[in-house]
Amino acid sequence: MKINPHYRLALFATALFLSLSAFSFGQGRQIRQSTSPRQGFWVVESQPKQNCVVFFYNDDNQLVYKETLAKKRLNLKQAKTRESLNAVLEQALQQWAVSQQPGGAAMPADQQWFATEIRN
Repeated sequence: MKINPHYRLALFATALFLSLSAFSFGQGRQIRQSTSPRQGFWVVESQPKQNCVVFFYNDDNQLVYKETLAKKRLNLKQAKTRESLNAVLEQALQQWAVSQQPGGAAMPADQQWFATEIRN
Protein backbone atom coordinates (compact mmCIF):
# COMPACT_ATOMS: atom_id res chain seq x y z
CA MET A 1 0.00 0.00 0.00
CA LYS A 2 1.42 3.38 -1.03
CA ILE A 3 1.03 6.45 1.16
CA ASN A 4 0.21 9.70 -0.58
CA PRO A 5 3.27 12.06 -0.42
CA HIS A 6 1.05 14.98 0.59
CA TYR A 7 -0.32 12.94 3.49
CA ARG A 8 3.23 12.05 4.57
CA LEU A 9 4.27 15.73 4.43
CA ALA A 10 1.21 16.83 6.42
CA LEU A 11 1.90 14.14 9.05
CA PHE A 12 5.54 15.22 9.33
CA ALA A 13 4.60 18.92 9.62
CA THR A 14 2.04 18.16 12.34
CA ALA A 15 4.54 16.08 14.34
CA LEU A 16 7.17 18.82 14.03
CA PHE A 17 4.72 21.52 15.13
CA LEU A 18 3.58 19.53 18.16
CA SER A 19 7.12 18.76 19.29
CA LEU A 20 8.21 22.41 18.93
CA SER A 21 5.11 23.62 20.77
CA ALA A 22 5.72 21.27 23.68
CA PHE A 23 9.36 22.36 23.86
CA SER A 24 8.53 26.08 23.87
CA PHE A 25 5.85 25.73 26.57
CA GLY A 26 8.28 23.85 28.80
CA GLN A 27 10.91 26.57 28.41
CA GLY A 28 8.43 29.31 29.32
CA ARG A 29 7.48 27.64 32.59
CA GLN A 30 11.09 27.11 33.51
CA ILE A 31 11.97 30.77 32.95
CA ARG A 32 9.02 32.02 34.99
CA GLN A 33 9.83 29.73 37.90
CA SER A 34 13.48 30.73 38.06
CA THR A 35 12.85 34.50 37.92
CA SER A 36 9.91 34.83 40.28
CA PRO A 37 10.55 35.44 43.98
CA ARG A 38 9.56 32.84 46.55
CA GLN A 39 8.09 35.43 48.90
CA GLY A 40 6.96 39.01 48.53
CA PHE A 41 7.19 41.16 45.44
CA TRP A 42 8.83 44.31 44.12
CA VAL A 43 7.55 47.31 42.19
CA VAL A 44 9.66 49.65 40.07
CA GLU A 45 8.56 53.23 39.42
CA SER A 46 10.49 55.27 36.89
CA GLN A 47 9.84 58.36 34.86
CA PRO A 48 12.01 59.79 32.07
CA LYS A 49 14.93 61.92 33.30
CA GLN A 50 14.04 61.33 36.95
CA ASN A 51 15.01 58.96 39.71
CA CYS A 52 13.96 55.33 39.65
CA VAL A 53 12.37 54.06 42.87
CA VAL A 54 12.16 50.36 43.76
CA PHE A 55 9.68 49.25 46.43
CA PHE A 56 9.97 45.84 48.09
CA TYR A 57 6.90 44.34 49.78
CA ASN A 58 6.23 41.21 51.84
CA ASP A 59 3.33 38.82 51.24
CA ASP A 60 1.09 40.97 53.48
CA ASN A 61 1.54 43.97 51.12
CA GLN A 62 3.63 45.81 53.73
CA LEU A 63 6.44 48.00 52.47
CA VAL A 64 9.63 46.32 53.65
CA TYR A 65 12.32 48.35 51.90
CA LYS A 66 12.54 51.23 49.44
CA GLU A 67 15.51 52.26 47.37
CA THR A 68 16.01 55.26 45.10
CA LEU A 69 18.36 55.03 42.13
CA ALA A 70 19.51 58.43 40.91
CA LYS A 71 18.76 58.92 37.20
CA LYS A 72 18.92 55.19 36.50
CA ARG A 73 16.60 53.19 34.24
CA LEU A 74 16.13 49.47 34.70
CA ASN A 75 15.55 47.02 31.89
CA LEU A 76 13.11 44.59 33.51
CA LYS A 77 13.21 42.35 30.45
CA GLN A 78 16.73 41.24 31.37
CA ALA A 79 16.83 38.15 33.55
CA LYS A 80 19.89 39.45 35.43
CA THR A 81 17.99 42.57 36.53
CA ARG A 82 15.05 40.51 37.80
CA GLU A 83 17.40 38.12 39.59
CA SER A 84 19.12 41.07 41.28
CA LEU A 85 15.76 42.49 42.35
CA ASN A 86 14.77 39.09 43.76
CA ALA A 87 18.07 38.78 45.66
CA VAL A 88 17.58 42.19 47.27
CA LEU A 89 13.96 41.27 48.05
CA GLU A 90 15.13 38.18 49.94
CA GLN A 91 17.70 40.25 51.82
CA ALA A 92 15.09 42.87 52.72
CA LEU A 93 12.62 40.21 53.89
CA GLN A 94 15.27 38.64 56.12
CA GLN A 95 16.16 42.03 57.61
CA TRP A 96 12.46 42.80 58.05
CA ALA A 97 11.91 39.56 59.95
CA VAL A 98 14.78 40.41 62.31
CA SER A 99 13.49 43.94 62.87
CA GLN A 100 10.00 42.65 63.73
CA GLN A 101 11.24 40.45 66.57
CA PRO A 102 11.18 41.87 70.11
CA GLY A 103 14.40 43.77 70.68
CA GLY A 104 15.29 43.60 66.97
CA ALA A 105 17.21 46.36 65.25
CA ALA A 106 15.28 48.94 63.26
CA MET A 107 14.87 48.33 59.55
CA PRO A 108 17.50 50.33 57.64
CA ALA A 109 16.24 52.71 54.97
CA ASP A 110 17.76 53.19 51.51
CA GLN A 111 20.94 51.19 52.11
CA GLN A 112 21.66 50.97 48.36
CA TRP A 113 21.51 47.15 48.40
CA PHE A 114 20.18 47.02 44.86
CA ALA A 115 22.67 49.58 43.54
CA THR A 116 25.45 47.44 44.99
CA GLU A 117 23.91 44.26 43.58
CA ILE A 118 23.72 45.54 39.99
CA ARG A 119 27.29 46.85 40.09
CA ASN A 120 28.62 43.35 40.79
